[in-house]
Amino acid sequence: MNPADLNCELKDAWFMSYSTEMRNDQPQIFTRRRLACLLGASAVLGLPLSGVRSDALRLKLDAGEQPLPGSSLQTKSGQPLRLAEAGSQALLVNFWATWCGPCVVELPALETAAAHLREHSIKVVLVNVDRGGAEVAQPFLDKRQINTPLSAYDPNGEWARALKLRGLPTTLLIKQGLSGYASHTGPAEWASPAVLDQVTDYLG
Repeated sequence: MNPADLNCELKDAWFMSYSTEMRNDQPQIFTRRRLACLLGASAVLGLPLSGVRSDALRLKLDAGEQPLPGSSLQTKSGQPLRLAEAGSQALLVNFWATWCGPCVVELPALETAAAHLREHSIKVVLVNVDRGGAEVAQPFLDKRQINTPLSAYDPNGEWARALKLRGLPTTLLIKQGLSGYASHTGPAEWASPAVLDQVTDYLG
């Protein structure tokens, strides 16, 4: 395979490997083969995934079409989280699950991004969709020292269904005052300067 074809395959795999389907209200990743292809190709090139193509790693933002959910979720502190109240500042809301491989891989980068974005008055919120809720998600995060983002739990998939999420991970960039939002489906290099600049530019 020549480099041009490989780049196209990498870009296609990057954006398409993380589609999900709903089975019994529980998302299940069904394109692991394409993820394996992506990782294998990166290994053949001898490059880290983040070094493949800068344009392929930028967020693919789609304008939010569904109304933002008005219900509340439980948080790590036990306090309810409502977007109507949290929206006094810009938000990066990442939907994830412990069984979602790409979600888990990007957690450390989201930890780094949360500390950086806090300086720009942007709060990072991790919304876990495991059916076990906090009992499953929080020990998982604590073990990996993911503690800067705000943790919330959506075990019944209430927010996920309201937003009609197409896959995991999915991330919403919500502007201050809930004046608008965009979504990115799939993982991202959240700690990279290019992505951080894109986030701050959109939410600024």
